Amino acid sequence: MKKITLLAALFGAFAMNAQIFSEDFNLEIVDDTNFAQFTGSDVDGDTEFWEVFDADGTGNAWAFSGLGADSDSWESGNPNSPMQVDNYLITTDPIDLTGSTGTEITFLMGTYQTNGTFLDDQYSVHMSTSNDPGVISGETAITTRLVGDDVVAAAGDGSDSVASITLDASAYDGMTVYLIFRHWNTFDQNSVLIDDVVVDGTLGIGDESFNGFIYFVDANNQLKLSANTNMESLQLFNVLGQQVVSQRLSNTNEVVNISALNTGVYIATVTIEGQNKTFKIVKK
Repeated sequence: MKKITLLAALFGAFAMNAQIFSEDFNLEIVDDTNFAQFTGSDVDGDTEFWEVFDADGTGNAWAFSGLGADSDSWESGNPNSPMQVDNYLITTDPIDLTGSTGTEITFLMGTYQTNGTFLDDQYSVHMSTSNDPGVISGETAITTRLVGDDVVAAAGDGSDSVASITLDASAYDGMTVYLIFRHWNTFDQNSVLIDDVVVDGTLGIGDESFNGFIYFVDANNQLKLSANTNMESLQLFNVLGQQVVSQRLSNTNEVVNISALNTGVYIATVTIEGQNKTFKIVKK
């Protein structure tokens, strides 16, 4: 125990800023509602989801480029338009902030509008331990704002239709959470456009190898692990300190079957490049 405490103090004395999660949507397909790292939820039930838009195809002289994510409350030619929206865009996997302090979320937000009107689309940004919209809707958002709070969108060429937003998410330091964009409480305005999403924070010196590391237990009691660098090994210990799993790893994405374990809390240790990361999981 003294050794662990000493190492924790040593790592806490040296820190570096690191990108923990990022998504620029450029590997998506235009007009698709499926995303590589996000899942859409159409709570209002009008079959209109967050979808992929082509920023370069608009001809606007704005900060967006490539592809991004779009949710509309009005859309030309859409038979469901205008729409009373309640659309969620939730990271498919939770984001591991257990080694992070001073966590921040940065993204580009904008609208198609270029005439200074219809800027009252409302959106919220959440972090939550749940990916259930019914739970998220009852939680306090990191921010709730209107598109027009940050963009003027009146230049005619789209140059003022995008803003860079940075949010303090340090309240979630040390947690494993989902990132959520919610477009809601809006009828017959225009759009919320999102691009270049980044979550970053200050990581201890021993955590560089774990940049991008994500873990979660799915409904089938599979412990899923993902990292930017090949993982080397996993050990699981019960609350008595007894080792119950020891498995060699070799890839950036790994699945460990824990269905045979008893229900309860376990301590996991993953090794990457000789560095260890310890975290808690729950077997249900």
